[in-house]
Amino acid sequence: MPARDTQSPQDRARIADLAARFIAENGIQDYALAKRKAARSLGLTEGHGLPSNEEVDAALIYRQSLYEPEEQAALLLALRQQALAVMRVFGNFSPSLSGMVASGAVSEHSRIELDIEAGLSKDFEQFLVNQQIEFKIQDKGGRMAYLIYSEPADVLVRIYPGEGHHALNAGRIRLSARQLEALLTTDNSAPPSPAGYNLHP
Repeated sequence: MPARDTQSPQDRARIADLAARFIAENGIQDYALAKRKAARSLGLTEGHGLPSNEEVDAALIYRQSLYEPEEQAALLLALRQQALAVMRVFGNFSPSLSGMVASGAVSEHSRIELDIEAGLSKDFEQFLVNQQIEFKIQDKGGRMAYLIYSEPADVLVRIYPGEGHHALNAGRIRLSARQLEALLTTDNSAPPSPAGYNLHP
């Protein structure tokens, strides 16, 4: 018999709110881990009916708007400006911005997350080597990723197969460099220069 969704809407909201707190205050990057930890802390079931990542994002945005709206807006602007500069550096690989900086649910622990297609991975790695950009290869959910140490925020570049690129990000906000620049222009912020960010400290 299939397992049922055991969480009420109220419990899902409580889990999402506490998971958002863990992400904001403790720097947890793994949404699944944050949700499981929140459920355990509340004495609720960990396995079924947990809130979606989007629900956690919404809780995080709401939380930040309540407690530090000006700081949140400034942080989001700074991270999106850095993301655009980095995307321009990697422009030949058509990166897409995803994760917390794309959704707006950022905290002081947030990093910039970019997606590029697998067919470009070898050329991308060679580009990093040629540009003397320091990186570390990681396994993220069974898929390769490059962690690039940067200031003020680190950059995680995930590699996805071309056909599954959009499906794997279903329900998650993804922005091209052009879309991100349009957002920044709407926010009356000047597009940054790539030279303003250090990709190889």
